[in-house]
Amino acid sequence: MKSFYDYAKQRGIEVPEKEISGAWFSQHGFPMVVRCACCEMTMALPSAWIDDEGYTLCADCAEVEEE
Repeated sequence: MKSFYDYAKQRGIEVPEKEISGAWFSQHGFPMVVRCACCEMTMALPSAWIDDEGYTLCADCAEVEEE
């Protein structure tokens, strides 16, 4: 299970630390909003966790504690 930031970094994509514009998502082929594969809650992609198969999960379903 990886945070979106770690997922992008692993693929050689730098994610802006402070603010991410809509254009950045478009330029890199990422959606801005995703759905949790378990509970179907929607969230901004930077809040998502990504499993080994590429599914997005919320922090609760991924069972991680967010800071």
